[in-house]
Amino acid sequence: MDETDALRSKRYAHYAAVRADLESDAQDLEAESWSLAVDQQYVKRHSKEMVKRQDVIYELMQTEMHHVRTLKIMLHVYVRELKENLQMDPGRLDCLFPRLENLLELHTHFLSCLKERRRENLVSSNNRNYNINKVADILITQFSGEIGERMKDSYGDFCSHHTEAVGYYKEQLQNNKKFQNTIRKINNLSIVRRLGVTECILLVTQRITKYPVLVERILHNTEAGTEEHEDLTRSLGLIKDTITQVDTLVNLYEKTSRLRDIHNKMEPKVMGKIKDGRVFRREDLALARRRLLHEGTVNWKAASGRLKDILAVLLSDVLLLLQEKDQRYVFATVDNKPSVISLQKLIVREVAHEEKAMFLICASSNEPEMYEIHTTSKEERNTWMTQIRQAVESCPHTEERLFSEEEEARASRFKEFQDRMSQKDSVIFQTLTEKLQLFADMAESVAGLEETASRSRLLLRGDASDLQQGEALLKGAITEVENLQNLLQSGVREEAPTSRLEEGGGSGVLPRRADTFGGYDSSPSIFSNTVPASESVNKCSSEIFFSIITLLLFSCPHLHHQAIISLQDSHIELQRASLTERASLPGRHRGNVLLEQEKQRTLALQREELASFHKLQSQHRQEQHRWEKERERHRQQVEATEAKLRQREEECRRLEEHLAKEREELDRQRETYQQDLERLRESTRAVEKEKERLENQRKIKRKTIEGAASPEPFPPNQRPEVMLRREAGSSSTLPLKTEVPLHLFSTTNQQHKLVGVQQQIPTKLAAFSSGKGKVGKIGKASHRTDSTGE
Repeated sequence: MDETDALRSKRYAHYAAVRADLESDAQDLEAESWSLAVDQQYVKRHSKEMVKRQDVIYELMQTEMHHVRTLKIMLHVYVRELKENLQMDPGRLDCLFPRLENLLELHTHFLSCLKERRRENLVSSNNRNYNINKVADILITQFSGEIGERMKDSYGDFCSHHTEAVGYYKEQLQNNKKFQNTIRKINNLSIVRRLGVTECILLVTQRITKYPVLVERILHNTEAGTEEHEDLTRSLGLIKDTITQVDTLVNLYEKTSRLRDIHNKMEPKVMGKIKDGRVFRREDLALARRRLLHEGTVNWKAASGRLKDILAVLLSDVLLLLQEKDQRYVFATVDNKPSVISLQKLIVREVAHEEKAMFLICASSNEPEMYEIHTTSKEERNTWMTQIRQAVESCPHTEERLFSEEEEARASRFKEFQDRMSQKDSVIFQTLTEKLQLFADMAESVAGLEETASRSRLLLRGDASDLQQGEALLKGAITEVENLQNLLQSGVREEAPTSRLEEGGGSGVLPRRADTFGGYDSSPSIFSNTVPASESVNKCSSEIFFSIITLLLFSCPHLHHQAIISLQDSHIELQRASLTERASLPGRHRGNVLLEQEKQRTLALQREELASFHKLQSQHRQEQHRWEKERERHRQQVEATEAKLRQREEECRRLEEHLAKEREELDRQRETYQQDLERLRESTRAVEKEKERLENQRKIKRKTIEGAASPEPFPPNQRPEVMLRREAGSSSTLPLKTEVPLHLFSTTNQQHKLVGVQQQIPTKLAAFSSGKGKVGKIGKASHRTDSTGE
């Protein structure tokens, strides 16, 4: 129980440390953008382009932080749990997470450099505000030099094994219960945030493709012509080169895996024949020097017109035509033609009136063969032709043997024998040199000083007749060597001989200078086939010449002249016979003719393409000239339109000013109208009140008149005249507002004449106040008021 608690506490401490590490990485990068992370007043000080640039740099830092977090979860959570709970060995962990530690180290360094640059550019008065002016140097360091090479290798390895890692994870998740339970426990951890293994692998694979987009956005918001702009352009090129290199490594790994799958699927004892009688075995497919360049399913057309489905496999030196039989690959057989085609002197041509087919003409053998291959589309045909032509161009120009393992072992033994012979030659050369030195010392001790000085350059001494005879022999040998050289050069014009000039020799072949003076010159390997024809001729001539000189120098003093000349003639005849035999091969000559015809055809096509290019260039110049005229006409139209627009703008501006003045006048009139309307409303309300008051007064008068007509006696001490006088006095105290113009009673400001209606105070009421009224007059006044009010 104590051990379990210790494990739990250790596990808790580990994840607490991981969580603290992740929080430290995320510090100062929690905001969504730079403009939200700094003070808003600080943002307003910068231009819009600068704000965008800082936002993109902040996004670069933030996404890099998230990438480092993903790598740390993969290493400190998944790898740790799988290692402790399942005791998974490092090989399987590396298959699941390849080069994980290297990637984490690289990106942790990158993130620390970015955060350090942020700290360097902090404003002293505030720890939140900063402005990163230079970031290109960090990018250049990250994607160049040693770090750049490590980035290429690490991402190339990780991305190459992406499919295998995901496949291995799914296989274990489906078949291994312990693995499944461990992954479920890991996914329940809060620190993981449901970041599964497949998501982690995908995020790491895609990360390197995000850098060009971010750097291009930073470059777009950086002032052109500055040093930072140039460095950003360089860093963008380095990033794209890194991605290209990673893609190349991924492609190479995929093709290597595909070639391995084809090798494993082939029949173990299957053999394919080559035109010259050589055999291609299954083991030859796995040689390290062979690379898969292209492969795909095509159709091989037989002489009967039937199409046969085959798998074409283009390697670096041969083209294999395979067919599937019982879920195994075997070499295809159509019309008894070889199914292994050497790329040496291979010609690719289109088929007339057939855009999906191509001819493969193998001219490297004695009897050239032609293959008609059909594809599913014109684009696929063009792709195959391009791939084959590139492979033929990159293939060596001389014949190359397709060695099997046994042939390579035999070649290795021959190389060993040659090295041992060279060592023996060195011993012989040293011994002869010592012997010559003894001859020189002996000559110096026997002869006098004068004679020694005159003969100090002679290696061997003899009488005058011997010297004259040797001189004549040397001149004749040199003449024969020159003739042989001319003969070889004339033979090269018809065909390029191989470098094995010693082929066909017997016991009478002269020793080569490199074999005689071991170590004096580097001996050409008998397996080297890359020497040009002209160099082979010159080398052959020099070999024979120095061989003759060697025999003349190291022979006995009597100089067996006839034997030397006989050996020389024999060697010349052998070389002449070899050249004649090679020239007599009709198939080889035919192959050379085909190659020459293909060269002429290629030159004709190149001339046609050049003429077409010149024609297109002329058309382009004419089109450019026409476009420039059109652009000039368009520019003139634009200038005329701009002039009209400027004139129209001026007219619109004047009209706008006029309308503004009218608008001001209308606003002033509206304000005056509003004031008049308000006064009218006040007057109307006053008239209404006056009308109401008069109506009330009339009612009172009517009641008074009705009361006066009734026989009721007046109250004591009050007479009717007094009461009427009081009422008249009370009515005269209310003022009448007659200062409002009568034409304002109409909302249309039109003057109206009052027709028969005049609102005024009754005149008889004033008569009551003056004391002249009587009862009879009151009745008449009342009657007049009633008629007026009605």
